[in-house]
Amino acid sequence: MNYYELIGLEKEPFSMTPDPDFYFEAKHHTHCVDRLEISLRLARGLNIVVGGIGLGKTTLSRYLLSRFSDFGRDFKFFLVIDPGFESNLEFIQYIARLFGIRITQDNVMGYMNVIEHFLIDMSIEANKQIVLIIDEGQKMGADQLELIRSLLNFETNQKKLIQVVILAQPEFRETLNSMPNLKDRVAMSYTLQPLDREESKQFIDYRLRVAAHPAPEELFTDDAKEMIYTETQGYPRKMVVLCHNLLLEMLMAKRESVTANMVNSYLSNKQYTQL
Repeated sequence: MNYYELIGLEKEPFSMTPDPDFYFEAKHHTHCVDRLEISLRLARGLNIVVGGIGLGKTTLSRYLLSRFSDFGRDFKFFLVIDPGFESNLEFIQYIARLFGIRITQDNVMGYMNVIEHFLIDMSIEANKQIVLIIDEGQKMGADQLELIRSLLNFETNQKKLIQVVILAQPEFRETLNSMPNLKDRVAMSYTLQPLDREESKQFIDYRLRVAAHPAPEELFTDDAKEMIYTETQGYPRKMVVLCHNLLLEMLMAKRESVTANMVNSYLSNKQYTQL
């Protein structure tokens, strides 16, 4: 039996995976997703989402995909999880394979020509809008970003043939600022912020509710949730890690709820390593 079943849950409420079912509609995240959707539907081109470690960028991207799954049949999404490639050729080869292109080239320009024809076919013949989502965008160097800029040059008189969403940590802005030709093409840019105090408490209750707890507001006391916010400052990943460990502590102590005393004891014993 899994630990969460012992407290009446159907699934793990504080998993580290980017499950869109657990996406919490905090105001900054919701505003970001809404603006992204509008930009993609208008085929604006390049979109940048910047946020610190653990702010939920990856979960946000998966939620964006889920929003288009039912109402975006004209869209095809492709996801690059880790863009830390050693060369431009390796990078463009990966994108070509991602698109399902089976033609092999031995240079970057050869792949770019093949990809352009693929995008034209998808846009004009198949009436599909291609969206490339790149997570961990801060790992890309100037050369790879220049390839992204070249891809964005592929367009008809009416629209761009590819939309790009880059999710990155704050240091990405320094790279972007050093490339004015790329920065000038940014159609939508958003900087994510941590959850505020009230949102953080709601975040905990929401995850428990999705996991099917019969009384989610009661599993963590209000004082406990206050201490969790103070410790994590509204960073979703930090809250997920801490709440998971606190639930385990609650089970081992044979308690029915996580209290402020339990949070204080856990943190004071330095069992929790702040990320």
